[in-house]
Amino acid sequence: MAGPSRFRSVVLAVALATALAACTSGGSDTSTSTTAAPTSTTTATPDDPNVDEDVITGLRDEIAALVETAEDLRGLEFIDEPDVTILGPEALAARVREDLEEELVSEELAIDTRVYRMLGILDAGDDLEQMYLDLYSEQVLGFYDGDTGELVVGGEAGELGPADRSTVVHELVHALGDQHFDFSDALDELVEGDRFDEAGALQALVEGDATYFQLVYIQELSPADQLALATEALAADTTVLSSVPDWMMSSLLFPYEAGQTFVGQLIERGGIAALDQAYGESPISTEQILHPERYQAGETIRQVPPLGLTVDGYATHEESTFGELSLRLLLTDTVTPGLLTQAADGWGGDAYQVLFDEDDVAFALAYRGDVEEDATELTSGLIEHAKTVMGAGEGIETGGGLLFDNGGLYVFIRQIGDGLIFIAATDSSLGTAIRSQMIVP
Repeated sequence: MAGPSRFRSVVLAVALATALAACTSGGSDTSTSTTAAPTSTTTATPDDPNVDEDVITGLRDEIAALVETAEDLRGLEFIDEPDVTILGPEALAARVREDLEEELVSEELAIDTRVYRMLGILDAGDDLEQMYLDLYSEQVLGFYDGDTGELVVGGEAGELGPADRSTVVHELVHALGDQHFDFSDALDELVEGDRFDEAGALQALVEGDATYFQLVYIQELSPADQLALATEALAADTTVLSSVPDWMMSSLLFPYEAGQTFVGQLIERGGIAALDQAYGESPISTEQILHPERYQAGETIRQVPPLGLTVDGYATHEESTFGELSLRLLLTDTVTPGLLTQAADGWGGDAYQVLFDEDDVAFALAYRGDVEEDATELTSGLIEHAKTVMGAGEGIETGGGLLFDNGGLYVFIRQIGDGLIFIAATDSSLGTAIRSQMIVP
């Protein structure tokens, strides 16, 4: 979760945390991927003039061999040879930061930060934009740029090490997939349409695809190379990554870990053909990634109408679907892992809306579980979250639900049958106005 309200930031600049995900299976990848659509009119960036020409030539020869390896592993051939750009460490870090700064919208992140602080998942001094900039600048070995169809590789040594090669394979699988399935176009369309949970599901398919075959590649390395790769991964500096909240760590890891599991089950049941087919019948929710059997069964989402809230003086920041993953991330520090899974597992569908003005923000959610017990379990989790994480104090029963209103924080939670509403606002009158417009779905 880029935050409890959307996947946008993860979609825009994924992948720092693959190092940890791959290490659990004996590998490492600290790649970063962007997801804009490739075009034939954009020229790839020239190689870094500060890198020796002989080094660039040697690296290009190694990458050419890895192109064939990636094609063999993935069972696809490149339609067009991928453009390759070689950058030194400083130029690579600058490129990553420049690309990220272009994608991150400071005004939107400022609103997100206010919402996350209200919900208790960011501390008062945390700066969400700076956290993302620091995260994606910590370690990057290379990335695939969907905007240029370009593979950007960091290099100043004379050859690629095992971790570098596994990164290149990962990103080449992205390039292959984008040429054959146009996932960059699909992701852009979902994000621009504020379909964030669905975008998160497709992102997990994309990253799970690349991670799965990256790990196949790693498993085929010699024992010496596997040891060298694992040693390098363990020695990597993850200071910034280790300092972020647990929910953010889980959000970063989700596309790789859950995505890899999802892809693995597809391949186990139907081979690579089943994976290819999934791009044409892509998962529609993070629930389907977390529960691959529900994707296989074609389980649909229980429709919850958009909230359509209007309050004088307030604008809508976003309106979308929250999703099972975001519920899990919201409650990360609230309940134990077992209860967390239980509270979010019965997600059937939802709609949420964020309102804001210069001083105050509000988050409103209408949810439907698969059965009534699911709504009961989530209601208990949200009540505990309001009390312990948001610091809302003790609530009072009113209006068929539980109200927390201490002046600086307004929270209302109500369950009816398999549905519930959850409202949080930094102003009582704002929260009350929202409550008057909401019904339990």
